[in-house]
Amino acid sequence: MVCVITKPIYGIPQAGRRLQRKIFPWCTDVMKLRQLDDSDDCVFVYDDPSGNEIFSVGIYVDNMQIVHSAELDETGAALDENSFYARFMNRLRDDWDVIDEGPMTDLLGIDCDKQPDGSILLHQDRYIRTMLSRFAPDGPVHKRCSIPYSADLPRLVIEAFEGSSADAPSHPELIKPYQTRVGALMYACTGTRPDLAYAVHQHCRVLSRPTPELMAELDYVFSYLFENQGIGIRFTPEDGVLRGTADASWEVRASTSGWIVYWHGAPLCWGSRKQKSIALSSCESEIVALSEAAKEVIYLRKFVRGLVPSLPEGPTVLSTDNKAARDLSYNPEHHDRSKHIARRHFFIRDMVEAQEIVVPLVSTEDNDADFFTKPLPPKRFKMLRRKVMNLR
Repeated sequence: MVCVITKPIYGIPQAGRRLQRKIFPWCTDVMKLRQLDDSDDCVFVYDDPSGNEIFSVGIYVDNMQIVHSAELDETGAALDENSFYARFMNRLRDDWDVIDEGPMTDLLGIDCDKQPDGSILLHQDRYIRTMLSRFAPDGPVHKRCSIPYSADLPRLVIEAFEGSSADAPSHPELIKPYQTRVGALMYACTGTRPDLAYAVHQHCRVLSRPTPELMAELDYVFSYLFENQGIGIRFTPEDGVLRGTADASWEVRASTSGWIVYWHGAPLCWGSRKQKSIALSSCESEIVALSEAAKEVIYLRKFVRGLVPSLPEGPTVLSTDNKAARDLSYNPEHHDRSKHIARRHFFIRDMVEAQEIVVPLVSTEDNDADFFTKPLPPKRFKMLRRKVMNLR
């Protein structure tokens, strides 16, 4: 017997695809929205001829989030019935069976709080409380834990790699509980908690070969979250300039790249990643980190300019604290020490030549990406956390 689906059921892959194939043409052909097809196909923008009205809509499966500048009354209806927002909502209700949940308070587990000064705080307080009640029901193991890792974390990861393999782990009974905990932390880390990035990245490297010591190391992350549940990233109305910074740690055999890109005072993306090749110098590890960060910057330049076409032209700042890497970003200098570096790691130079990026030199103290490359003492960790997450 063969069953033919005549109407997709919610939750199956065909349903999301069928919805996409109907609602995307509706946005572009019916509502005449511009699709950001060179950066994010799921975002649509209205280009107001007068330049006065802001309207963008993002679609995720069957969730639609609208960003607009229309003034609303107490019921949520637009005061100006001729505004594009009013026309869009009226047509949306006519053509689709929708539920208007009003102003956004949360989306996909991320809470959104509008602040009195006009800033927007994104956090995952409820998600983290649920996670802690599941994985740490007895409370924090380490009292007053001010950082989400111990100084031994890199050593424990290296020992886990050397002591077993993915095919023959030393402690197979720990794989599922370890992966479950790290997976739960990953959603918070990639959503609103860049302060967890380094710790979670290190744990992700050994998901298939956990040890009792690494399981105990996770207690530092959960204990830290008990002390810092409600913090998040805060976007401000000012500082609408895209900028980034990159760094690398050459302290272990495989260096760690770190980068962060800001917009409106808050990080749009961040990363902490093990480098795939062994760097023979700090310059090499830094140029690899710069090129990784450059890929994010180029994508976000397209995305942000798609949202706000009126942004001024010019290259984006991507800082580094390594002078040799900064020089290599502009010219093929230090040839004897850099001729072995693979061409793909010089993507940053290509982007500099294309005037997409400039690479200024900053001091190590002012390099925010240091937050993602190595364990930090509590004082520096808290200082960078306040700066990176735009905390008050």
